[in-house]
Amino acid sequence: MWEHLSLDLLAHVFSFLPPDSVARAMAACKHWLECARSRSPPSCQPPWLVALPARAARGRPSCYAHDSALNRWHALPLDFFPCPLRLVAPVGSSLLCKLAASSDLRLVLLNPFTRQLRNLPDLTMPRRNPAVGIVVRSEDATNDSSSSFSVIVAGGASGSCYEPTVEMYDAGPGGWSLVGPMPVEFAVRLTVWTPNESVHALDGAMYWMTSARAYSVMGFDLGRRAWREVKAPMADRLEWAALVRRPSGKLGLVGGDGDGQGTVWELIEEDKWVAVGRVPAELGRRFWGRSKSAATRCVGGEEAVYLFRDLGSEMLVWRESSSSQIKKKKQGEETWEWRLVHGRCCMPNIPIKAALLHPTLSRSSFPASL
Repeated sequence: MWEHLSLDLLAHVFSFLPPDSVARAMAACKHWLECARSRSPPSCQPPWLVALPARAARGRPSCYAHDSALNRWHALPLDFFPCPLRLVAPVGSSLLCKLAASSDLRLVLLNPFTRQLRNLPDLTMPRRNPAVGIVVRSEDATNDSSSSFSVIVAGGASGSCYEPTVEMYDAGPGGWSLVGPMPVEFAVRLTVWTPNESVHALDGAMYWMTSARAYSVMGFDLGRRAWREVKAPMADRLEWAALVRRPSGKLGLVGGDGDGQGTVWELIEEDKWVAVGRVPAELGRRFWGRSKSAATRCVGGEEAVYLFRDLGSEMLVWRESSSSQIKKKKQGEETWEWRLVHGRCCMPNIPIKAALLHPTLSRSSFPASL
C-alpha cells in the first residue's frame, strides 16, 4: 500500500516525523528516498537548536544540533567545507554563515543536514564586521524554501573609515545593490557594539541590539529607508540581552540583570515595552546558581526561547504549554511555560552561537545557485 501513495501524501506523513526517523525511512525503499529528498512540506515538529562554534575550536569542524523532542545532541561534521564558519542567522531550513578566516564579510548558505553549501556573491564594497539581517518573504514563511530571502548589510569598516551605507542582497534576481545612506553614529555603533543577532518584525523594520554603555535597539524601516533608536527596557541594568521575534510578529527582547533574573518583553508602541514572561525564581536559582547571569546567551523565535551558556550546558526553554495545560490557564494569560533542560557532558565545552530552525533532509529546498 505504501508504495502506491502519492509523493505529496507521503511527504505529509513524513512532516510528522522527527528528522532521524525520516532518515531511517529514506533507507526503506527508493520511493521513500525520492519523496524525502524532493518534497519539503512544513514540519509539524518543534524547531531544533542548531549551533556553530563562536571561535576557533580544536578537532574537526562540526555543526551541533539539539533535538528538543528527545533532548539529544547531534554532531554534524562539516568536513565537506575546509574553512571554519561562523553562524549569522537562520534562513528557512538553512543557515547563513560567514567565513571566519576572511577579514571582510563573505557569506555562505549552509544546510548541515544535507551537506549542501553555496557561496553568496561578494558585496558591492569590502566591509569588516557590519550588521547583518535576514528578511524571508512572507509568501514563503510556511515552507522550508531557502531560495526567497534578502540579506541586509549595514555599516561596517572599510579601510580606516566606517561605511555609513546599507546594501541588500535579493536571492530572487541575485546580486547586491546599494540601498542608501545611514547615520554615521549608527554605522559606528552597529560595527563596534552589535553581536549581529537581528529580527525582522511585523512592522516592516529590521532591528539590531547594541550594547554601548547601556543596551539599545537600532531599527531600520525597510519601506521608508529610515533609521530610529528604540530604548531598551532596564537598559542600564541589563547584563545580557537579545532580540527575538514574538508569535505576534512583534519585536521581543529577552534580558536579565546581575541578580540571576530573566524577563521577556514585547514592543507594543514606539518605545513602550510590556513584560510577557519571567523566569520562575526556583528555575532561575537552579540555572544560574552562584554565577548569576554570567555569560548567558539567548536565541529565540516565534515558537521558543532558549537560554544557555556553552555547548552541552543546561538550557532554560520557554515554549507554549501543552493543550491540557492551556485549558487550566485563565483567559488572557500567557500560555507559555519555562522548563529546565539538562546538559550533556559528552559534548565539548565550547562557546557557541545558535539559531532555531526546522531541519529538512530534502535537497530540493536548497537553492541550486545564488
